[in-house]
Amino acid sequence: MKRKSPQIPTPSACHFRYHPKSRAGAATVETAVCLPFLLLLIFAGVEFANVVFLKQTLNLAAFEAAKSISSPGDNNSLALQSAARVMTSRRAPNYTISISPAVTQDTPRGTAITVTVTASASNLSFGPVSFMSGQNVSAVVRMARL
Repeated sequence: MKRKSPQIPTPSACHFRYHPKSRAGAATVETAVCLPFLLLLIFAGVEFANVVFLKQTLNLAAFEAAKSISSPGDNNSLALQSAARVMTSRRAPNYTISISPAVTQDTPRGTAITVTVTASASNLSFGPVSFMSGQNVSAVVRMARL
């Protein structure tokens, strides 16, 4: 007796046939489910990139202020101007600058001067979701008086 080889079902014999038009509905549902998460991810990425940019701006402003105030002489106004110049050139509103201790003409050489620049991250949101509302970002630079 001759043995028959098993038959492999052909696509036309399969119970489930491939219909490109029936997949259009599935693609629409998949897009509707995934799109909100993708948009949230994009908006979060843009907002956190803005936070990194603000942090770099604050670091630069604090460094420029510390460099100005650590040089000999009474340089408080020059230090505040140099920090303000950096902040306005990078369009970072709502910032505060504090210098500790208060530096005068008589401040001895080698005194550690701390410059702190703080800004609000609330205005960095891009889109309908705000992850940084009510948050502040700050940078601190310590430099010795020359």
